Amino acid sequence: MQRKSLVIVVTLALVMPIFGGAASAQDSSPAASPAAAAPDPSISGDISVGMVGNPQMIALQELVAAGEFNRAYPNINVNLTVLPENQIRQTITQDITGQSGQFDVVTIGPFEVPLWAEQGWLEEVGEEAAADPTYALDDVFPSMRDGLTFEEGVYALPFYGESAMTYYRKDLFEAAGIQMPERPTWTQVAEFAAAAHAPDQNPPVYGLCLRGLPGWGEQGAPLTTIINAFGGRWFDEEWNAALSEEDSAAAIRFYIESMQQYGPPGVEQNGFTETETLFAQGSCAQWYDATSAAELLTSPDESPEFYDQVGFAYGPAEKLPHGNWLWSWNFAMAANSDAKDASLAFMKWATSRTYQQTIVAADGGWGRAPTGARASTYEDPAYLEVAGDFADIVLNSINESNPNEPCEEPVPYTGGQFVRIPEFQALGDDVTQQFASALVGDQTVDEAIQAANDLANQTAIDGGYQ
Repeated sequence: MQRKSLVIVVTLALVMPIFGGAASAQDSSPAASPAAAAPDPSISGDISVGMVGNPQMIALQELVAAGEFNRAYPNINVNLTVLPENQIRQTITQDITGQSGQFDVVTIGPFEVPLWAEQGWLEEVGEEAAADPTYALDDVFPSMRDGLTFEEGVYALPFYGESAMTYYRKDLFEAAGIQMPERPTWTQVAEFAAAAHAPDQNPPVYGLCLRGLPGWGEQGAPLTTIINAFGGRWFDEEWNAALSEEDSAAAIRFYIESMQQYGPPGVEQNGFTETETLFAQGSCAQWYDATSAAELLTSPDESPEFYDQVGFAYGPAEKLPHGNWLWSWNFAMAANSDAKDASLAFMKWATSRTYQQTIVAADGGWGRAPTGARASTYEDPAYLEVAGDFADIVLNSINESNPNEPCEEPVPYTGGQFVRIPEFQALGDDVTQQFASALVGDQTVDEAIQAANDLANQTAIDGGYQ
């Protein structure tokens, strides 16, 4: 990669942390990893990075602002744009697909990587990462690498990975006389929600918290895994829309009605971050979502009142044992970047084992550390001392997920919590708008399901899939 000599003053779009304070100082630092190769200070350049505003990313933003990256690479200036998930998805998609050149590096998931690599919009980065023994690309879970691969090339490096799990309040379950099994069903989750729901107490507690915010990666992610678990699917094997099929419709109805009966007010405005905050503040008896929240929820400084009352179970089953949630947030490089050496240096630093140690040391614990991507994390005694209650569930959930065969019935697509076709970004956004409309009572659930099915069918027709 050609190096570019360009030095510009760093401009950071700072975003306040979602939760105040650093993680507990009593948490241990990770075990020592192999010594990293000395950074090349001759690499210089100005790079623009677009990132999703999740807690782990905001922690990265704070370290960059504090000069941690420039200790290793003093001649690379990093301009960070950090936005909420729906907003940054739209901004990055417009930039990369339109080849505008706004960003050199972007955070994207396994949905976009192979699709955009096929179009020639992303730079292959796996070859150079694999050639650096200190980076240890082979330490990354194979399932994570597979999602970032196109024609044997790796086009992104994983910052953190996740599957899904069920979080619950042990104290509330004990008070209600109920017990969470290690592998619950959605039927049981609904029964537990009814038993623990106490909206009139002070402060109120809601029986089940789920994402209601429209967006294919917000509401659409957990909902799609529930459709999978119920035996449903988005499309049948001939690309006919299947959201109105019996199992799919039952899952959608369950999702919307559960939020209406047992969810918090304004749930249609709650995405991952908002729902995570509600659980950390003690407002939810149960929450089904990404495993990447576990470290934060069990940090005394991030959830001081309830960190020791958090229980963990596998993602609920119904007809399938789980919903095949498998995701990672990854750094990818735009193929039209003119600062490729500087971009790769940042990507490798941010996704390295060395960075993980840096954030643990800076925060005083694992609260906002990126996990779920490297096998060595789950062999680290210091991490297991902190994550002993949930590490096995996370690891097994990642290993058990099979997004290449996500549904009980045959389907012509891949993806656990998404359908991997380019049109799904718009389709998922539109469909979840319909479900949000039903959630607030602007239409019936059955009307929303039919409207969603019609949207899916039209997408398949317009895209030439049928």
